[in-house]
Amino acid sequence: MTTRPAPSRFVSCLGAAFLASAVLIAPASACPLCSEENEAKERETGVNVAMGFSVSVLVLLAVPMSLVGGLGYALYRNHQRMTQDDGRATR
Repeated sequence: MTTRPAPSRFVSCLGAAFLASAVLIAPASACPLCSEENEAKERETGVNVAMGFSVSVLVLLAVPMSLVGGLGYALYRNHQRMTQDDGRATR
């Protein structure tokens, strides 16, 4: 049974920074006219349009980032397996 190495300090800090940014993001402000229009729409419909845009951007970014992250992880695991196989072959 093999154990996984602990994540590096860089990976841990990167994950913490991503989590903090996702939690602490404030809604983006717009020009005064757009802001007034959004507030008027919110009063009429009860729907926060600015929050909808923020969430839609995060959702649209999640797919490509997941694909890139998955591909990177697959390449990393493949590299780890190849180096383990090379180590066994030389012994």
